[in-house]
Amino acid sequence: MLEGLPKGSRVLDVGAASGMLARLCAGRGYYMRGIEPKADWLGDGRDLYAEMYAGSLEQTPDAFLEGNAALVCGDVLEHLVKPADQLRRLVATQTDGCLIIVSVPNIANIWVRLNLLLGRFDYSDRGILDRTHLHFYTRKSFLNLLQNAGLEVKKMQVTPIPMDLVDPFFVQNFIGRGLYAILTQLTIWWPTMLGYQWVAKAYKLKQ
Repeated sequence: MLEGLPKGSRVLDVGAASGMLARLCAGRGYYMRGIEPKADWLGDGRDLYAEMYAGSLEQTPDAFLEGNAALVCGDVLEHLVKPADQLRRLVATQTDGCLIIVSVPNIANIWVRLNLLLGRFDYSDRGILDRTHLHFYTRKSFLNLLQNAGLEVKKMQVTPIPMDLVDPFFVQNFIGRGLYAILTQLTIWWPTMLGYQWVAKAYKLKQ
């Protein structure tokens, strides 16, 4: 989704974690900047960022948020106490036309629905029901969140359930890879039910 940005573009990675985004963008000539409250997660990834703010998004001053060509907020909003307020602040500190990429888990995934039918809503250490998640989104509620923050959504897509993280069979075995490919295609056809994560490509509306 960052394809097309010219070299030298300032890209802010909100929730840098281990620096995966910076590694993926290495060699593209972007001026990478990051925000991460758990600085020890970064390790060697810190060297990939020209600037890093060690703190939460809520603690980050507006001056550090400003002046980006693109901003990536990957799986961050669901962890915040007031995600709508923080997203509006992120958008407000950017210039018109800034590219903003946001992702959140899909609470309407079939696995969660089936468990609700069985009377279960159990938190876990990772995934859609990660115990640190404070908010949950469907496609509709996520779209409303983005639009209310002053964003024009150009593209909305989903990711399939990450079976490669569930069992190496889905990566190392050709049958497993085939099954994973089928799941991916089914997810594209039925995103609201099978999607694991919503990913939106949006732009700040001109004021």
